[in-house]
Amino acid sequence: MNLEELEKKVEELEAKVRLADDIEQIKRLQRIYGYYLDNHMDQEIVDLFSDDTESVEVANRGVYLGKEGAKRFFLHAQGQPTPEWAMGRHIQMQGVVTVDPGGNTAKGRWQVLFMSVSNQPMPGVPRAMWGYGVYENEYIKEDGNWMFKKLYFNRFFYTPYDDGWLKTPDICGKTRDPVEPDLPPTAYQPYPSKYVVPFHYKHPITGK
Repeated sequence: MNLEELEKKVEELEAKVRLADDIEQIKRLQRIYGYYLDNHMDQEIVDLFSDDTESVEVANRGVYLGKEGAKRFFLHAQGQPTPEWAMGRHIQMQGVVTVDPGGNTAKGRWQVLFMSVSNQPMPGVPRAMWGYGVYENEYIKEDGNWMFKKLYFNRFFYTPYDDGWLKTPDICGKTRDPVEPDLPPTAYQPYPSKYVVPFHYKHPITGK
């Protein structure tokens, strides 16, 4: 192997290391977000979003635009006072991260199974709940740090533990927040709908 070939090989290896590191940092960002969400650390969540944030959308609630929209959602719509018995735990699984050419933006898809103790649909009455949905998010790299650029969550069921999703697919339906969204949801089709949140990536073999 001559010097030119060696330099090319080193460049290829450096690119692979950067890509692997970027993917791991994005996965770490998503995991940290989940822990903050579980513990109502709303300001910490907002600080994970870029100043160039495009939007935050939760499918049964609506679209909040920009970094200010992220603040409105997490600090005022999502971040309402909760009773002592309230609880939420989000298990984020099967992350698929795709870093765009150039290494400054990326997309990620995650499945989420969550358990909570909520007062839906009867205020003041605690009830064990199951939920499931899919994230399709976008990320941006700023000053060496990966941050959220767009967060999208489509919830497919939110059901009382003792009912199950077959009997009660979504006990809340479309929620009216204390802070109105900028736009209505782009898609909200809970179970038994066969709706599939569009994949951000192409088939790894066929390229389709």
